[in-house]
Amino acid sequence: MSGGFVGVDIFFVISGFLIGGIVDREIGEGRFSFIAFYARRARRILPPLLVVALATQGAGLLLLGPDELAGLSYSIGAALLGASNLWFWHATGYFSPDARSLPFLMTWSLGIEAQFYLLLPPVLLLLRGLSRYWRIAIVGMVTATSFALGLLLSARYPVESFYLLPTRAWELGAGVLLALVGQRAGFNRMAPAWGREALALAGLVAIAAAILRYNEGMAYPGIAALLPVAGATLVIATPGSLVDRALLGRRPLVAIGLISYSWYLWHWPLMAYVRILSTTRPTVALMTLVAFAAIIPAWLSWYYVERPARRARGDVASLRQWGGAVAVVAPLCILVGLFGGWPARLGPQGREIAHVLASNPGAACLTSENDDRPIATGPCVIPASKPGMALLGDSHAAALAPALRAQTIGSGRTWVQWTKSACPPLLGAARRRPGHPDETRACMAYSHAAITAIAADPMIDTVVLTAFWEAPFDTRARRLGQVYTDGRADRPREAVLADALTRTLATLTSAGKQVILLGDVPYLPVNPVGELYTMHLPARSVLQTLFSPAWHAHDGLIPRSAIGQATRAPAILAQAARRTPGVFYRPLDEILCSSTACRFALGGVPLYRDPQHLTTHGAAFVMAHGKMG
Repeated sequence: MSGGFVGVDIFFVISGFLIGGIVDREIGEGRFSFIAFYARRARRILPPLLVVALATQGAGLLLLGPDELAGLSYSIGAALLGASNLWFWHATGYFSPDARSLPFLMTWSLGIEAQFYLLLPPVLLLLRGLSRYWRIAIVGMVTATSFALGLLLSARYPVESFYLLPTRAWELGAGVLLALVGQRAGFNRMAPAWGREALALAGLVAIAAAILRYNEGMAYPGIAALLPVAGATLVIATPGSLVDRALLGRRPLVAIGLISYSWYLWHWPLMAYVRILSTTRPTVALMTLVAFAAIIPAWLSWYYVERPARRARGDVASLRQWGGAVAVVAPLCILVGLFGGWPARLGPQGREIAHVLASNPGAACLTSENDDRPIATGPCVIPASKPGMALLGDSHAAALAPALRAQTIGSGRTWVQWTKSACPPLLGAARRRPGHPDETRACMAYSHAAITAIAADPMIDTVVLTAFWEAPFDTRARRLGQVYTDGRADRPREAVLADALTRTLATLTSAGKQVILLGDVPYLPVNPVGELYTMHLPARSVLQTLFSPAWHAHDGLIPRSAIGQATRAPAILAQAARRTPGVFYRPLDEILCSSTACRFALGGVPLYRDPQHLTTHGAAFVMAHGKMG
């Protein structure tokens, strides 16, 4: 389901309602205790989380390469310390692996929860002397402020808006407000019977619409999050409705509710490991089977871990017990991360792979999606006495930068690298993602500033242009509504790219620059580094054969037939180069591929760091084997 991620928003409303109601009631009765509150939270959250953490970390030692294990270890440590959302906010970047392959990603919402637990009781205690209406009003203002902040930041700072509490607090606040109002007024008196039924049905429809119609290309959690949050709020606010009686109150769903926390913890690591261990993309049928198979460890975890822990008595003892367990496990996991994911497990070859992946100097001059000005200092601009080269493009261009820079400054020539994530070097056009208008504006402004500055710079005589040209043409991009745009409505993306590229080439060549236009590297259907790890991890090799029996990469080569061919962009690039004197066009796939296979590694050393970006070794290989003009 394309909008399945809204389950987190629904969960936040439920959590705000439950925890807000408990704290408010205990404060009102004069029996609230921080020790008792946090002891209950520890007994509820930590025991199954620790079990899943140890199981996931153990599997990682057997199945993951050094960089994969290091990332997992850090995320487990952060999750146990209540900071998982902060870790993923910090670690998520353009070169991050596919989020669906991060085994502990699901715990980011637990980080939000933990921070909510720290803040809510003090806030409600501060408000205890006020009247009910003032307390509701103040909580309502905080909730509204958080909602407004989310609206402001979701387009320009989507990662921060997604992972951080200030832009998520309004979802929890909606539940808290419901608890403050409902516990005093009584939900059943808020509307007549027919009105409650209508509200409950409207809530269920809103939730279903979000789950079925939303997709990952949306700006989230902006205004779009209002639909599932409002839906959850309406359903909770109407107990005893037909929706409750006929659906949510049925014993099978109640049973799922009992094990839902453990199921939530177990399902994602299992699904992530299947994705990691599959050479090709796992089928929907396989992932559905894995998700439902997770009910088995979830039930065992609920029965033998959750239930006994929640029935335990002794608040101080509980805090010491589970706090002590976290104090041991979290540092050990973080230590594995600090040691680079223990590359010695894979022998000398594993250490070499880890070293290659750790080196990514081109990323230092890769500006973020929302920056609209090139970086004119540091390693991005290296002046010299002789005219030299400028590299313009996106992250694919940045991956080539180390090899090009070494050649240029080695001959005493000027070097400029102006690269920006997800931003092709085009005058008057950019890639557009629905819901992210600031990225499109920033890309156009950045490209205009960079290209016009390079055209006017007498110390630049050669310009290299490259990007992920095919990105708006692939199936996933079309499904998410990503296109090339120049601001004019209803123009075909092919025409926009052709016109903008021709305009860019003409501007540079008329300024006397030699332009080298590079086609893109092949987009691999597999994780190339994972394929190298498989050769050194026996358990991973066995399981990969189980999940992907059809074929495997061998000797650093992937069959050409397994790689989807770029169809639109190469023809547009070649035609624009032919029409513009002074432009040399070089398709990079001709360097990395033969008629039968494409190379992703050489001598066990990765040429790619992920399915689309070259390593420093890959960039050097391309430069060494490709005649650039």
